[in-house]
Amino acid sequence: MVRSDPYTADEGEYECIDCGYRAGEGGRCPDCGGDLKNISVPRE
Repeated sequence: MVRSDPYTADEGEYECIDCGYRAGEGGRCPDCGGDLKNISVPRE
């Protein structure tokens, strides 16, 4: 039986590597200036 996964990574979710701040867009963290990493990656 094949099951479908309802998860989609259409909208990005970004998290600051340094302080954990989360945002909907990449770039720099407004709290500490660290890099925002895309944590919304497709699952296999």
